[in-house]
Amino acid sequence: MTTHFRLIFTTCADVSEARSIAEQLVKLKLAACVNILPNVESVYMWQGEVAYATECKLLIKTKSEKMNELIQTIKQLHSYEIPEIQVIDVATGNLAYFNWMDEVLN
Repeated sequence: MTTHFRLIFTTCADVSEARSIAEQLVKLKLAACVNILPNVESVYMWQGEVAYATECKLLIKTKSEKMNELIQTIKQLHSYEIPEIQVIDVATGNLAYFNWMDEVLN
């Protein structure tokens, strides 16, 4: 079973920003659901130096046709100069959940 759903990952500076972005994505019907995972430790290169941050990870569930608008909305709302945005194709899963997503995102 191939689906038309996507799972999008991003990180946020703190829970307040994560909640704000999640709420807007759901209100705009760009996401059916957003999970917020607080206190994610990140280690990355920034401006030639190793950087460390405690962030929040968002797991965003959407349909493929909403993906481009969702990505643009994240970029507009995000505090980071270059926000992480990664997209994973959802190959299969619970059909009842996918039906719920279709209903919510219409």
